[in-house]
Amino acid sequence: MSSVSPVEKIKESSRRLRGTLAEALRDASSARFSDTDAQILKFHGSYQQDDRDRRGELRKAGLDKDWIFMIRTKTPGGRLSAAQYLTLDRLAETVGNGTLRITTRQGIQLHGIRKIDLRRAVAEILSSGILTWGACGDVVRNTVATPVPVADPVYRELQELAADLSQLFLSRSRAYSEIWIDGEPLPIEETSQAEEEPIYGATYLPRKFKIGIALPPRNDIDVFSNDLGLVAHANRREVEGYTLLVGGSHGMTHGLRQTQPHLAQPLFYVPKERVREAAVAIVTTQRDYGNREDRKRSRLKYLLLDRGIDWLRGEVASRLTFSPEPPRP
Repeated sequence: MSSVSPVEKIKESSRRLRGTLAEALRDASSARFSDTDAQILKFHGSYQQDDRDRRGELRKAGLDKDWIFMIRTKTPGGRLSAAQYLTLDRLAETVGNGTLRITTRQGIQLHGIRKIDLRRAVAEILSSGILTWGACGDVVRNTVATPVPVADPVYRELQELAADLSQLFLSRSRAYSEIWIDGEPLPIEETSQAEEEPIYGATYLPRKFKIGIALPPRNDIDVFSNDLGLVAHANRREVEGYTLLVGGSHGMTHGLRQTQPHLAQPLFYVPKERVREAAVAIVTTQRDYGNREDRKRSRLKYLLLDRGIDWLRGEVASRLTFSPEPPRP
C-alpha cells in the first residue's frame, strides 16, 4: 500500500478500528491520544481537538495544547426521545462545555469533553439508546430524512428506511462495545468469532459517505448534496420506489482548483423493495474504485467526475440482481 494515503495504512493496521484506544483511555497521565489513535477515534464518533482560544498563551508559556474532545451522535432521521435529549443535556453540563449543537445532518454534538470523561460520556449516551459509532470516519454517516413531524404513513416509512439504512451500514467490528462498555454486546454486532465486514472490507471507505432521503415537493434535507440521495415516489398511502441521485457534496478545499462542490446526478429508479440492494451496490462501488491516494479527491463525486455517469451507472448495475429503470422526474 505504498501509494495510498497515511490514513489508509492506519485503518488497515487498526485491528478492526481498535488501535490502542482502550490502553490510551486507561492512561490518565496523558490528556490526548496519539495521532494514529485520533484517526481511529473518529470512527467511534469523536474528534480530538484543542481549545483554540488558549493556543497563543499556552504556546508562549511553552505548554502543551489544552486538549478537548467532541462527541457526535448518530441519530437516523433525527429521531430523538425526550429522555435521550435530557441525557445529552445533562452530559453537556457535567462533562462538556454546557452546549449542545444540532448538526446539519440531524445529529447532536457535545463539545469540550476531557479525555478522562470520554469513556463515561460515550457509555451514558449508549445507555440511552443512542449510538456514536459511525457518526464520523470513513463510513456511511448519519442517514438524514425529511423531518416534518406529520402523522402520515409515507413519512413514517421514510423514517423507518433511514433507521434501516443506518443499521445496514454500521461497521460489524466489536471494537465499539469492547472499548466503551466493557464488551457488552450490542445488537449490531456479529455473534461469530470472525469479524466480517462484508460491505466495508479491511480499509473501510476512501472517505465519508452521506445518504439523504427526500419526499417531493420538499427538499428539506438538501438531497442533491449527498453522496447518495433517495427521492421518494409515493402515493397517499405508501412509497412506491426511489430515484437515486449520486455524487453530491458541498465540500472543496480553498486554493485547490482540482476540488469542487458538485450537485448529485440521477442514476436510476428502483422499486422500494430493492433500495437496500441498490444502496449497497453504490457504496461498494465507491469502496472499490474511490481514490485512496488523495483524500481531498476521495468522495464519490470525484469518481463520478473522473469516470462519468454512464460508467458509474453500468458498474452499479452490474452488482445488482435486477435491472433498474431510468430515473423518474
